[in-house]
Amino acid sequence: MTLPATEWSDPCVCFGPFRLYPQQRVLLEDGQPVRLGSRAFDILATLIAQAGATVSKADLIARVWPDTVVEEANLRVHVAALRKALHEDPGRRYIDSVAGRGYTFVAPVATSAPAVLPPCPPPPAGPLIGRAGDSATLAHQLAASRLVTVVGVAGVGKTALALTVARQLAGRLPCCCVDLALAPNADAVPALLAAALGLSPCPEPLPGVLARLRAHPLLLLLDNCEHVVDAVAALVEHLLHDVPTLRVLATSREALRAADERVVALAPLDCNGPAVELFLYRAGLDGASLDALDTAAVAQICRRVDGIPLALELAAARLDLFHVRELASRLEDPLHLLKGGRRTAPPRHRSWRAALAWSWATLTPVEEAVLRRLALLRGEFGLAAASRVAGRAFDAADVDDAVAALHAKSLLVARHTEAGLRCRLVAGAREYALALEVEDSVAMPVRCSTARPGLPLPGRAPLARAGKRITTRTA
Repeated sequence: MTLPATEWSDPCVCFGPFRLYPQQRVLLEDGQPVRLGSRAFDILATLIAQAGATVSKADLIARVWPDTVVEEANLRVHVAALRKALHEDPGRRYIDSVAGRGYTFVAPVATSAPAVLPPCPPPPAGPLIGRAGDSATLAHQLAASRLVTVVGVAGVGKTALALTVARQLAGRLPCCCVDLALAPNADAVPALLAAALGLSPCPEPLPGVLARLRAHPLLLLLDNCEHVVDAVAALVEHLLHDVPTLRVLATSREALRAADERVVALAPLDCNGPAVELFLYRAGLDGASLDALDTAAVAQICRRVDGIPLALELAAARLDLFHVRELASRLEDPLHLLKGGRRTAPPRHRSWRAALAWSWATLTPVEEAVLRRLALLRGEFGLAAASRVAGRAFDAADVDDAVAALHAKSLLVARHTEAGLRCRLVAGAREYALALEVEDSVAMPVRCSTARPGLPLPGRAPLARAGKRITTRTA
């Protein structure tokens, strides 16, 4: 039995490691439910309500068996069961017997006021197409593990999946959602968490956060962790160590790499089914009414954007201007075409360029430089080709490490074949990298004095782009 989400609005009585919720008739020990019969629960609630005073046997019987005549022996049996459930021993006493009179609850008692937990945002409107299996997998992992991270490429639907599963679990476990995309830097993470828990701003928010989290079992959803991933990993390990009843669900374009983390990798939609279904739904088209050429064009669009839900949504929005076949032919330039997303979407989701830019901002200088060189390759490539194209500026080991990092940060897709590892950049990443090369080459005469040190690109002067653009990692 797990305490429902309404626990947060139900006052409780605390004694020792126990919390008693009279309205919900639940007793927790260190956050875990205690199996207690209804008569024993009524005896405990009656004694605690008059803690420190002796409650007569007659009063207890009248309260616990209001419409039944019972022997005093029945009361003794249930008091003994209650003492056993509370793990009483000579060094740990909660109930004293007063000879010939009744019983007294002798442990110190504190009343916890109801906490006001801000509501978790609802999942995005519309069906979660093609994600039934992923929802079941995520729910199963959360039941088995205290820290689960959903990872995947920008726009793949990590936030939508996490919010959907959190809503499914809300009847058993309340959820608090923290949008870490709002964190300007790592130092802001504890304050955002405190605000999400309904706490007042203070210079040192962590003690209040820990006190609030210890008060009730909770699912903490940390959304969009990628740009503050180091700070989040350290904070999560601290919280899970200090709060045994806490579970954490994170979304990120790369894993937290925290202790006991379970990672659920969210793949793009299959272009032979769910991706087509989602595109048609977002476009308001009836697949049965399309002719063969239109159907082929839809399939081409889905493949061109790798079945990524955000890209499919942005592409469908352009059908107000282009016919589906014209749209398919123009997707060779996805950065120019895929824009104009929902007004209510966060800025990083309103264009494909913004989504890629958010991911770009998480790269180290070496990772960025290697990615720019990899953009010279079309389609799939192996590690040998990656080393050839980037190896004039970096050691082979540096290139291998950068490729692994780009894969971890969801900017590169890798698959194992009999011929070895085959890699490719995610949809739009190649075009984005090449566009930055053009921008930098145009701006270089003016901005060369602001070049970042230690970042020479093969065959080029040092990078001259002043700072990174803010880009979007999607959930």
